Amino acid sequence: MTLDHWTELITVGIAVTGGVYAALMVILKPFINDLKRVALSMSETTRKIERLIDSQNSMHEELIASKGEHQVINQRIDNIEEDVSELKRK
Repeated sequence: MTLDHWTELITVGIAVTGGVYAALMVILKPFINDLKRVALSMSETTRKIERLIDSQNSMHEELIASKGEHQVINQRIDNIEEDVSELKRK
């Protein structure tokens, strides 16, 4: 094979490869756009889930703090009830 044949073969190969690439891009463009939308939706959903988890964690911490406060209040009420009972006995 001569240099002209090799040049022609390489040129045809590049042209065919470019044509196949262009055809694939035209065919796959809608699917690629759909995939981008899905990826964006997943990203937004992930952010919402993270906010929900953070909210749940903060509510859990507040509940624990509130439980401690309620225990203190209940103890004070018990003490007052004991004092009232003692005063009634006197």
